[in-house]
Amino acid sequence: MQSETKIHSTSPHTFLQKGVGASSVQACQNCKQNFVIEPEDFLFYEKINVPPPTFCPECRLVRRMMWRNERFLYKRSCNSCEKKIIAMYPEKTVFPVYCIECWRSDKWDAIDQGRDYDFSKPFFEQWLDLFNSVPRPALGQNGTNINAEYANFVQDVKNVYLSTSVIWNSEDVYYSTNVTSASKNIVDSLNIDSSEFIYESIGCTRNYRTAFCFWSRECIDSAFLAYCVNVTNCIGCVNLRNVSYHIFNKKYTKEEFEKKKEELALYMKSGFKAFKEKFKKFMLEFPVRYANIVHSVNSTGDDLYNCKNVQWGFSTKDAENVKYSYRCPGPKDSMDVTHLGHGELIYEHAMGGSDPSRNCKFIIWGSPALEDVSYSDFCASSSNLFGCIGLKNKSYCILNKKYSKEDYEKLMSKIIDHMNKMPYTDKQGRVYKYGEFFPIEFSPFGYNESVANMFFPLLKEEAQRAGYKWTEKEEGVYIITKKASELPESIRNIDEDIIKEIISSEKSGRAYRILPQELALLKQLDIAVPTLHHDERFDIRFSFLRPLKLWHRKCQCAGSKSDNQNYTNTIEHFHEGNHCPNEFETSYSPDRPEIVYCEKCYQAEVV
Repeated sequence: MQSETKIHSTSPHTFLQKGVGASSVQACQNCKQNFVIEPEDFLFYEKINVPPPTFCPECRLVRRMMWRNERFLYKRSCNSCEKKIIAMYPEKTVFPVYCIECWRSDKWDAIDQGRDYDFSKPFFEQWLDLFNSVPRPALGQNGTNINAEYANFVQDVKNVYLSTSVIWNSEDVYYSTNVTSASKNIVDSLNIDSSEFIYESIGCTRNYRTAFCFWSRECIDSAFLAYCVNVTNCIGCVNLRNVSYHIFNKKYTKEEFEKKKEELALYMKSGFKAFKEKFKKFMLEFPVRYANIVHSVNSTGDDLYNCKNVQWGFSTKDAENVKYSYRCPGPKDSMDVTHLGHGELIYEHAMGGSDPSRNCKFIIWGSPALEDVSYSDFCASSSNLFGCIGLKNKSYCILNKKYSKEDYEKLMSKIIDHMNKMPYTDKQGRVYKYGEFFPIEFSPFGYNESVANMFFPLLKEEAQRAGYKWTEKEEGVYIITKKASELPESIRNIDEDIIKEIISSEKSGRAYRILPQELALLKQLDIAVPTLHHDERFDIRFSFLRPLKLWHRKCQCAGSKSDNQNYTNTIEHFHEGNHCPNEFETSYSPDRPEIVYCEKCYQAEVV
């Protein structure tokens, strides 16, 4: 992975227990950049009995993310019942793909694919042969899901369309990602929790009837907010708390507010676009908090809640003693984990609930109740597995073949030794011994299909040069009935007939439609209809997210003003007229335009 800034430790952190000895600087065999392994990291590797990694933290993260395809869906047939389905794998995939019903049925058992271990071949080569033989579910769907045929990575949801990572009784979610906790009527949004009637928003919690709101919570009947809390009937506001009837942070009476709101004409395409550009500039006039870390102790990263001793964690909550995590609710004593629930002693885990699981290493897709499982995928309620795929309620298996406890332990020890003596070498010359995650080239997805490309985007030539696959996806052929420029200027002049139109995006010409539920929400919020394809809207939305990286920076509060002199403090801070001495780890890179304040300076300005 080519990148100017690599994830690395800038100072020792408390992790599991304080380590002794010196840090070790290693060269990543993937990106060739140096990275640091801290003494406390070595303690963790010793605890779970694995050697130190040869990939740097960022390349390890990319490698795991390349196994997760959230948004590329295909029409194909189930390889069991042969009915037409929607899947994250195309028709020509090597391994069998089953619809959810067939996958969950008792008509098949992955133990039937068991095979003897062959010491004349590398382990990973034998594992790939097994991988290409065992069925996989068409979509990532757990629990009971209703009307969610086009939804991937969902659990217990209803009426979800072209959305992913939607869980826990959420309903009526469209074109959205990472929606949780019984959220309802969500359109074109990202990272939404416990909210209703939300349009084009990011990182919001317990909001109601809001649009274009960013990292704001407990807000009602508002639009274009950033970092606001408990505001009602506000438009274009930043860093406000507990107020109503404000526009661009200026107070109005209820009557004045309603008049001014009408003048803004957000219901018109032209008014909406003009206001959107003005708000983007207005946001940069105010300081931002260095990181969203709430109720957490001795932790670094971003979007952390109720964490203790979490380092380089992102979108993680209720975690303790964890390093290098992304989107993990509840792990403990773990490292290099993504999309992990309440697991303990987990290492190099790519996705799946896995809660409660313990001592699991090198897991592609984890499922609940795993213990002492290594190098496995899609196994559930099992223990003592090595190199297995798709097993349920099994124990003491290697490459899906059952052994006695004694034979299992003897053979596993021999295999680990064999992995070191006969490692797998991929086409780029990367060497995979015991202790490395699965080879990058084994992922069934193109780099551009995977989550990796969302956070670490590459051009086709760059990805292929790095040895990553690339998928050429064909666009569907549609007869355009209306151009985006031909849509009525006002949402108030649009009737139900619009849902019959096939519209061409004003940016790319790609065909898209306005869903009935989408139109209903737009009319309720009095917001102009979109003029871009939903994928293009996603790209714009995703660009607002900060990267999964950290930079060591100083607070930009220079006394009475910010360093760039664009913001004047409202009160005197603890450092009085001097420059703030605080330093921190932040996901705001130094070249970004935001004014970044430490916790104390930021709180002084928003209280």
